[in-house]
Amino acid sequence: MAAQSGASPPILRAGTLVERDEALRILRDRLALVASGSGHTALVAGEAGIGKTSILRALAAAHPNARLWWGACDALQTPHPLAPLYDIARSSDVRFEVHLRAGSDRAALFDGVVAELQQSRRPTLMVIDDAHWADEATFDLLKFLGRRIDRVACLLAVSYRDDEVTATHPLRRVIGELPGGTVTRVDLPRLSPEAVDLLARRAFRSPAGIYEATRGNPFFVTELLRSPGDGIPRSAQDLVLARFARLTPDARAVITIASVVPRKIERWLVEALLPGGVLPLEECLNSGLLMAEASALYFRHELARIVVESSLSEPAARALHARVLEALVKHDESPASAARLAHHAARVGDDAAVLKYAPEAARQAAQRGAHREAIAQYRAALACAGGGAEGTAERIALLEGYARECQFTAQLDEAIAARSEAATLHSGAANTVGQAENLSELALAYIRALRNTEADAASLHAVELLEAQAPGLELARAYRVQAHLRFLNRECGDAIAWSNKAVVLAERFGGPDVLAAALGTLGAATLFVDYEAGCKHLQHAADLAVASGLDFMAAIITNNLGSGSGEVFRLREAREQLLAAIAFARQRDIDSAATYATSWLALCETYLGRWDEAVRHALDVIDGTDDRTISRIYALVALGRVRTRHGESGAQDVLDEALALAGSSDALPRAAPVRAARAEAAYLRGDLRATVEEARAALLVAASRDDVWLGGELTYWLHRAGAADIPPAPCAEPFELQIAGRFREAANAWAALGCPYEQARALGEGDTQAQVEALEMFERLGARPAARALRRQLRAAAVRGLPRGLRASTKANPRDLTERELEVVALLCEGLKNSEIAERLCRSVRTVDHHVASALSKLGVSTRTEAVAAALRLGIEAESAAN
Repeated sequence: MAAQSGASPPILRAGTLVERDEALRILRDRLALVASGSGHTALVAGEAGIGKTSILRALAAAHPNARLWWGACDALQTPHPLAPLYDIARSSDVRFEVHLRAGSDRAALFDGVVAELQQSRRPTLMVIDDAHWADEATFDLLKFLGRRIDRVACLLAVSYRDDEVTATHPLRRVIGELPGGTVTRVDLPRLSPEAVDLLARRAFRSPAGIYEATRGNPFFVTELLRSPGDGIPRSAQDLVLARFARLTPDARAVITIASVVPRKIERWLVEALLPGGVLPLEECLNSGLLMAEASALYFRHELARIVVESSLSEPAARALHARVLEALVKHDESPASAARLAHHAARVGDDAAVLKYAPEAARQAAQRGAHREAIAQYRAALACAGGGAEGTAERIALLEGYARECQFTAQLDEAIAARSEAATLHSGAANTVGQAENLSELALAYIRALRNTEADAASLHAVELLEAQAPGLELARAYRVQAHLRFLNRECGDAIAWSNKAVVLAERFGGPDVLAAALGTLGAATLFVDYEAGCKHLQHAADLAVASGLDFMAAIITNNLGSGSGEVFRLREAREQLLAAIAFARQRDIDSAATYATSWLALCETYLGRWDEAVRHALDVIDGTDDRTISRIYALVALGRVRTRHGESGAQDVLDEALALAGSSDALPRAAPVRAARAEAAYLRGDLRATVEEARAALLVAASRDDVWLGGELTYWLHRAGAADIPPAPCAEPFELQIAGRFREAANAWAALGCPYEQARALGEGDTQAQVEALEMFERLGARPAARALRRQLRAAAVRGLPRGLRASTKANPRDLTERELEVVALLCEGLKNSEIAERLCRSVRTVDHHVASALSKLGVSTRTEAVAAALRLGIEAESAAN
């Protein structure tokens, strides 16, 4: 640990922490268990000034035999990517430093960190302090380590301000994705009145009014007890500024210059700006405002730094930032990061300096995977970029970099706006190739934003521009994008033709990335007309992508193999392929690809009759993203179908959300699955008119794309609802057999595909013997609406000896609840509202709503009060607490 100077604050006096025994015991126990080789993550949370850093320092001091890696996140205007790892590399002899210096890709760097932890002979305490300020790459590091923590002898201790980590804060999602079995939460409360009285007496002060003034915040208590006199300042700001005012002018100058440098200021920088000798520094340390380590000074608490910085006038602050920037630029021994230089340049208002440092900071952030930080840097640079011929080229480069990062983070409106402006500037500058490449990227942004018509226009314009030029890789990319758009509409013949054109050019001009992407699209489209040939193309494309180091592209290609198999109802193959795709993506932390594959896995499990698994996978996706993505649409369709078939409440709400996300898009994969699921739901609730409306809304699109499965299902629902004038559409064999009344053959076809619900539905349309078989299958599946309707039909026909159905006790069996549903029910028993449960579980309120609705249905109750009573009766509360 770094050495510290200055008086010890009262809360640490005598080497103990007040009212932190239990929290420290938990952390010490976890660190002791780590020595056995199985790591753990500890989340230390509390408001600013609550003592998070203090308790972690106390933990480190109590375990001197553990190796300490300590890194902190900066409160820079735009955080420095992976700042905690740089801290660790500066203070410890670590082998992964070579990856930091070389600018290695993130996968190699993260693997290096894990490998070093695995090879250590001593347990490691790895602290990531102030994670609420972390950059996107650090969040990815936390997720990467947290998912592998059980493989290393390391306690990963992450501190953050819980009052700043709102429901939409990226750290909230990271926490939600960590494996629950290796995570311990340590919430630090405020001090009690008794503790504040104790601290006051230790400081030989009257405790009167101190708790009322501080509300038990340790930082505020400490600051107040440090202040002279018996008066009670009105705020922590008054406390800090009063102490600041008592310093000599030279010491105040040190404090002031330190206040504009977040977290730490190097001693050389202080000496360069204020060559005043040792005495002012000693005075600052003795005041308790600053602390010291070997090569830097820092405020005892970030709150104090902010108070001093906020007290500066704007001209004074700008002047200080200008001096710091100048000194950093001139210092050659250890060059400052571009992010740090850009921070001070922005605070000065120096447009030229911002344009010099912010784009480089953006490129460095993007290389580390800190895409949101890259966006902020590009945005700052764009605000300073001028016009003119030279300015136009510079602005185009900034716009395209900004758009690229926005597309990574699904900020699609911003990406489209930037690409559109860049297209205009390219056109004005007569840069045809640049304009076309930008238009192809604009088309992909439009597609992700569900704006298909504009995507087609942009892509075709790019092709038109490039076909008038000499052929090259740019044209191959444009062909590949057009192939991709055609495939998304399931215009497979056109997609194959465009893909082949892209493959020829990519092979001719040597572009492995374009070649792999084109082969991937070729395989995905071919799979619908020749399954085996399509699989071979896709596997070849995936192998090429992996060999070229294109892991993200390889993940997309393996996803297309699994989802394509699912679309043509090769469901058993699809399930295995999707599980492999998820494993591939998760191993490389490509979360968007893992999410997409999981959404398709939920759909496949639905058709395979594995409904509990389908719900679990669907909720994983719904909980993991609120974005308007096709992954969320598919997950909602899977959840809606299972709830519809189970007869659970909330099915229609889920399918309404899916329709709202799909919008008016005529892209077959988005609209048709939603309409088919809604048609089924309408039929099961007896609304034949709605069944017809839903099926007709997508049938013409499915027919025009020759999709036999979606076209077949939509046509089937129109027949079941008694619709007239049904337009012709291609039908897959099982649907065609059902429509023709050949129920036994249809049932056998569905059985061969592994679809028990569809098999039972076909049997239910047959003779009495087939209907009795269907009823038994519906009962086993828990398909209550279909079972009830068929039972009424058989009873009306005076059929005897029918299956008795599920008993109420079986329906309410708590073992039917998923692990997450058990957690939710236990929290209902504590009287928590859905919003409070969401906060406790780091999930969105909407996701908790889904879990509550599912749990109520499985328990056979309709209200929260009844659910609590059922849980208590069945021992769910006690069982969940024991776990």
